[in-house]
Amino acid sequence: MDCNNKGLLKLPATELEKILLFLSPQALGRVAQTCSHLKTLVAKSHDAWNRLYKMSKHSYPKLSEKDESYIQDWRSFLSFYSKEKTTNWEFSQMFGEDESDDEGDFGEETSTDNWISSLAFDSTGDFLAVGYNCGQVVVLKQQDEDNTYQLYTEFKSHDSEFDFLTSMEIEEKINMIRWYPFSSHTPLMMTCNDKTVKLFKMFEKITTRDGEKKSEVQVVNKLTYEGAHSYNINSISFNSDGETWISSDDLRINLWNINIAKEAFSVVDIKPENMDDLSEVITSSCFHPQLCNILIYGTSKGSLRLGDLRDHALCSKYAKIYEETDNDIGGFFQELVTTISDVKFSKDGRFICARDYLTMKVWDLRSEKKPVKTIKFNEHLVSKLCDLYESDSIFDKFECCWNQNSLQLLTGSYNNNVYICDVFGDTPEIKVLSAVKPGHSLNTEYTLDSSQKVLHVDWHPKTSLVALGAKDFGYLYQKK
Repeated sequence: MDCNNKGLLKLPATELEKILLFLSPQALGRVAQTCSHLKTLVAKSHDAWNRLYKMSKHSYPKLSEKDESYIQDWRSFLSFYSKEKTTNWEFSQMFGEDESDDEGDFGEETSTDNWISSLAFDSTGDFLAVGYNCGQVVVLKQQDEDNTYQLYTEFKSHDSEFDFLTSMEIEEKINMIRWYPFSSHTPLMMTCNDKTVKLFKMFEKITTRDGEKKSEVQVVNKLTYEGAHSYNINSISFNSDGETWISSDDLRINLWNINIAKEAFSVVDIKPENMDDLSEVITSSCFHPQLCNILIYGTSKGSLRLGDLRDHALCSKYAKIYEETDNDIGGFFQELVTTISDVKFSKDGRFICARDYLTMKVWDLRSEKKPVKTIKFNEHLVSKLCDLYESDSIFDKFECCWNQNSLQLLTGSYNNNVYICDVFGDTPEIKVLSAVKPGHSLNTEYTLDSSQKVLHVDWHPKTSLVALGAKDFGYLYQKK
């Protein structure tokens, strides 16, 4: 396509759009590179390719060499045109137990009860829920005036209990928070600790006091789901059908109906008849964002298994397995560093991100051969694995998440560092942020401080805004 053709440039936008639709992704990349004035139309063409290349909802065929070549061309175009530069991220806001205490950030150790254990934006981005080790949930709401997040309400989600059968205490710590992803008159939020999952309804109620009408936020425990897990719950995930959800522990994944609290069906069960034969456990799980029959779970051996509810009622017989056999780390630490700590589908449902201790691996849903990309950002930890093992830091579970257009990934690490990675590109750009209060520094440029870490992260569903949880403080960073 000759961008210097004056006759071509005089064509109406609708005609140019029709021409661009017939170009291959590789050709579209060249157009975007040489014809800056056609970028908007190229974007529309990219969206068209995007729609055409959506995976089949009824089959998962193996990829041919032609398919893989096409995918590579498409990714090259996607990387060139749509990639957001990871520069110019700025501190936006900080929240925590005592934001005015200058020494509470990196001075004396505060109680672990006040540490953040989970955080999540709702599907609109209007609310940010933050869970704590003490069982408290704080909900922040975005303000229209300055777009900051201010306190909306807070409530006690879980209390500590004692399990008399196992003679163990059940902590009140909030393991995970998930918002109901569909539109509702009243926002619904699901929280869980080690054994119990609760569904909360949040709404504003108008009350009259002394002749004045005031609006009060009320949070009601709508349903409590309990008694279905013998081991600690590590994940909960809503299904795209809006009616079901899953909860997973070390050995089982249960399927629930959102309106039925006393009944659940086991869809994955990896418990062997003899527990001495146990070789791996489930560490994370989630539903596909678009296909209600597809779920995926990661294991302590570093493998991802795709379950299809149409094929088997019990998805222990997985439909696909994503596993990389080559590993740079061998010996005693191999299984510890390859354990999947978090697994997430991309927003468009095409890719899977698996976070282990040292890397993030991105898999194409339809190709089990090898990861599309392996993003290495913790290689400096390899020489310190012995120290990390002795301090139990090697068992830390770091979260990961995709951005709103499935082109970037976010995860945390030690020294309160956070990595924002461009996924598609020959050499992925990695931007490092430090979750610190403005004007402060951790002074760990040449040392490793495993006590300062960002375990919990989430990305705003509509804008380039990220939420980070580091001990008892939360941080918001925004791309300018």
